[in-house]
Amino acid sequence: MKIKRNIVCAVVLSLLAIQAAEPLFAQTPKPQHGYVMPYIVNGQDTLYFDDIVPAVVRPKNAKISKRQWRDYYRRVHNFSKAYPYALFVARTINQTDSLFAADNYTKRQEDKYLNQLKNDLLKEFEPIFRGLTLKQGLMMIRLIDREVGQTPYYILKRYLDTPTAGFWQVVARTFGGNLKQPYDRFGEDADLEDLVAIWNAGRFDMLYISIFGKERPEIYIPERFR
Repeated sequence: MKIKRNIVCAVVLSLLAIQAAEPLFAQTPKPQHGYVMPYIVNGQDTLYFDDIVPAVVRPKNAKISKRQWRDYYRRVHNFSKAYPYALFVARTINQTDSLFAADNYTKRQEDKYLNQLKNDLLKEFEPIFRGLTLKQGLMMIRLIDREVGQTPYYILKRYLDTPTAGFWQVVARTFGGNLKQPYDRFGEDADLEDLVAIWNAGRFDMLYISIFGKERPEIYIPERFR
């Protein structure tokens, strides 16, 4: 298990070796008193529009086994630890892309910048990610793909190099992961997508308390990266 955790730690830290940015932990439910809806004016008509939170519809009276419930509880717990870090990594990657584009960094400048940050992040985050289980780490990698729209393999290849990406793909496959496989919200990752919808609706904390009878664990980010 220690070897497996080291693998996940190395992959995620490679993804993190991009830029330190303010984390995005808090859920953002819409205010209870309402919110401003966007709109467009079409001739004499004013058309309002908004996003609809996805809903999960299951067959009525569907039977769920005890094993399925246990799996669901584990998934909720693992998600509570994996998703906040996935949001942090995604924010980091997106802000780095913007930084490099805005300042017209050369390849040499990018490499120098990333190498320094990698050293800083390894020092601060390695102990944190070693505390994650294999399933939590692999789930986090899937969720990073969801938030960024890029597979972990592509990110490693882009920011590091092809041999490094290939090496970690081989290692990940050995332990049941696949860094090349895109996030599939309608297929293999549908269960995760359900939890993301609950999170975005501001209901995840309530779900966690209803299952475990306590608040979800706090996610620690070193002060210097906040």
